[in-house]
This record gives sequence, structure tokens and C-alpha cells, in this order.
Amino acid sequence: MDRRSFIKKMLGLIIGTGVLYLPAFDIKTFAASKWRRDDLRIRENKFLFAEVPEKRIETNRIIVHHTGTTTNRDMSAAEIHKLHRDSFGWAGIGYHYVIRKNGIIERGRGWNMVGAHAQYNNDDSVGIALAGNFCIGTPTPAQIKSLTDLLVSLCGIYGLLPDELSILGHRDVNATSCPGDMLYDMLPQIRKRVMKRMGLDLPED
Repeated sequence: MDRRSFIKKMLGLIIGTGVLYLPAFDIKTFAASKWRRDDLRIRENKFLFAEVPEKRIETNRIIVHHTGTTTNRDMSAAEIHKLHRDSFGWAGIGYHYVIRKNGIIERGRGWNMVGAHAQYNNDDSVGIALAGNFCIGTPTPAQIKSLTDLLVSLCGIYGLLPDELSILGHRDVNATSCPGDMLYDMLPQIRKRVMKRMGLDLPED
């Protein structure tokens, strides 16, 4: 058994297979408790979509983005929702979560809905966007902390091993510069932090 398979097996033992079949509220409560993220707060939104997004059947990947604004400015989920719906002609915001410059996590699409954030890769993925343009700027420490916290919870909820196959940058699945070099280059270290927080940081072979 290779290292990745072993860690995934251990992750399954830690979570317990039954949690994946609990009602949504219980899954979130369990994950927050299990990974000690009961202080993780998400600012909820109740956006109106042009059409109701489909429900996501499975979750195998988390894809990290930047909003890509030209001036590296902050951007709210509400502003993105309006842009995606009214300017792009989409149903509404394509990301599931938006992390503001101050580290606040805002809800985009419903947690169990199919997103619209990575072409041909939406059916089994969660999209997280950090506000800013990381081709010309860097994420704030508050954003990196919130991203790490959120990834710990999501990997716990969905039983994902936080490696390069499960936590990706947008450019890993589409031809794009997103999430910008400054953030993309930080992803290996962020994965290691998530792995350690989940108690899965085994020594290399």
C-alpha cells in the first residue's frame, strides 16, 4: 500500500464511514467538532439565482481561485454574484465560498450545489475564491489563515486527503493564470498545513 492510500485509509478511520450519510447539519457539526473548527464562521447569503443550480452528487476536489480584479482589490460574494448573473449571464455566483481580504468567509453557491467556477470540472468540485489578483499582489495573512481553516473543514466533511490531487489551483484543470502565481506557489505549503492540522502528516517514505 503506497503512502497516499495508507493516509486515505487512516482518514476514513478517523472520520468513520457513517458520517457521510448524516443529514447536512450533522455533517457540518461533526466536521467542525472533529477538526476543532467550531470557531469557523461563514457569512451566509441567500442569493436569488436565475435558475436553481443542480445538486452536487459527489465531492472529490477543491479548486482554489482568485477573483482576478485588475487592481487587486477586495470583492464581496454579493458583488461577484451580481457580476456573474447580470454581466456573464450565468445563474449566479459560480464559487461556493469567497474569502475577503480581512479573512471573512462568505457563502456563494449553496454548499451542496454544482458550481460554475472551472469549466468541465464543476460536477465533483468545490470552488473557493480569494478576493484579489495574485498575479500582481499577494494574499493577506488573514486570507491564508481562513483558507487553511476552510480546507481543514471541507476535507473533513468530504473525506478528502489534502494533497495535490484533492486541493488544486484553477490552472491545474483549465488553461488560465488563476489563482495567480503568488497564491498558486503557496498551495504546497497550505496543503502541508492542512495535512498537519488533520493529524495526517506522516513522514515521507
